[in-house]
Amino acid sequence: MKTKRKTFGSFFVRVGTGFLAFWLVLMGAFTLLLGQQRAQLMLSEMENKADFFDGNFGKYLLDSKELGTDDTAQLRRALRWQCFRIDSKDPPNVQIVETAITDKNGDVLQSNRWWLTVRDGDTDYDVDMGDQPQKVCEAVLVGSAMTEELRSAPFPEMTFEAWVDEDQAYLKSVTVCPTKEVNGSWEPTGEVNTVECVYDESKVKNLPLKTMRWASLRCPGPSDLTAKQLAASLTSPARLALREWAENPSGANSSEAIVRPWLVRQYQRTMKYCDYVDGGNVMMSFAAEGYPLKACLPILVPAGAMSFTLAMLCAVILSFALLRVWRRQERVEQVRRETTAALAHELKTPLTSIMGYAEIIEAGIAKPTDVVPFAGKIRTEAQRLLSLIEDIIRLSQLDAGGEEIPFEPIELQPLCCTVRSRLQSKADRLGLKIECAGENATVSGQRRTLEQMVFNLADNALAYNRPNGSVTIETGTDSDGAPFVRVSDTGIGIAPADQKRVFERFYRVDKSHSKMTGGTGLGLSIVKHGAALHGAALTLDSTLNVGTRITLTFPKNKK
Repeated sequence: MKTKRKTFGSFFVRVGTGFLAFWLVLMGAFTLLLGQQRAQLMLSEMENKADFFDGNFGKYLLDSKELGTDDTAQLRRALRWQCFRIDSKDPPNVQIVETAITDKNGDVLQSNRWWLTVRDGDTDYDVDMGDQPQKVCEAVLVGSAMTEELRSAPFPEMTFEAWVDEDQAYLKSVTVCPTKEVNGSWEPTGEVNTVECVYDESKVKNLPLKTMRWASLRCPGPSDLTAKQLAASLTSPARLALREWAENPSGANSSEAIVRPWLVRQYQRTMKYCDYVDGGNVMMSFAAEGYPLKACLPILVPAGAMSFTLAMLCAVILSFALLRVWRRQERVEQVRRETTAALAHELKTPLTSIMGYAEIIEAGIAKPTDVVPFAGKIRTEAQRLLSLIEDIIRLSQLDAGGEEIPFEPIELQPLCCTVRSRLQSKADRLGLKIECAGENATVSGQRRTLEQMVFNLADNALAYNRPNGSVTIETGTDSDGAPFVRVSDTGIGIAPADQKRVFERFYRVDKSHSKMTGGTGLGLSIVKHGAALHGAALTLDSTLNVGTRITLTFPKNKK
């Protein structure tokens, strides 16, 4: 099965997904810790503000002399005029004070919700607005011009449909009719906005329905909020929770803090009771709400953006690194496959010849006069096979970093002359000239490896030369003082397309010529690995039908 080729995109998807998951976990933990720290700071600030309210406003709310009555109805009516108190417009750290009157049993006689007073003739009715939705609250605020934005606008007309019961009223609908100023007087614009209210049908059953106008309105919150902002504040879940706390006290002098696990919202209340009159107690509830995560956004946003960018950058770098490693492994695997195939072929060829000749001799087919030539060919193929095995072993040693032989100073010219002497008989047999030239130079290396490198270069130059050609082994130092060995020939040359591959294992420019000369295809590979072992630079300069020049340049000797 053919595997899909890996690309940068495939690596980035995998690595990026891992980094993204890690980043999400890290940012989640960071957010949790930061939010927790913020929540603790908020709790501390809330407690300080509760003490502030207790000291500054508590006396007024709890002082019996201010009201001077023990009548429950009057107490309930008086409490209605007490407003919520807040010290901030927006979360976090919104501090709200609510009050309620309870009897001896703790049942709420009256809580400090926001109240609307409507009038029918000369009779006033109280309307508890605590359970009305935001749209109703906003319509009433607009109609009563309670906010700063509305006080400069033309005063609207507002009427109510409501069921009445003694001094209480239950709204059915609110109608607001905007007005405009005409010749110094306010006249209706003709626009009518009617909003249906929320009511309990069981409470209004059999009660008379009347149309009334508004008389007064008392509601919490700063006057510089817009009608929509104030209505949203009055109907917010946090505000409703605070009212629930005020109406359901847990006990005298109690304190409660609620920190939700996900740190989205936080409440705190401090409830205080005071003997007010014989009939009941006055309760104050200091409560607060906040949004720690929202308060953390100035830190979370830049930190998250920077860490995400860094994570993606690391993913890109790692993807490129993995891609390079994979491609290197792919090249190694390709070379391994090619080497294995070439090796099998190279070993099979002489073995096939040996087996063929041996079978002919064994079967008695060969004539007595042919036995000796056949034996010679078997010996030749066996020698070729032995040379191949020796080259493979030598190449494996070089792949592993060379033999455990220490480097020593080696004079290049005597070494090259020794190689020339070993190849002189082959050169004479081929009708070629081989000579040494240049000046002596000294390098640090392994003698056996260096000698084999020069031998392979010179032997290759002889094998691919032309009749009456020549091979020159030159030694010396270049203009920079670096020692070199240069082997030049007047042979067939190497085509530009083949020059990059001649140092590959088993690669041959002319396979038919190599077979004829008995080469193994590993000579130049040994030269390449030997050069790497000695830190030498290997350069090739070749022209077809002119000749080839291969230079080994060694590192300069340290003085």
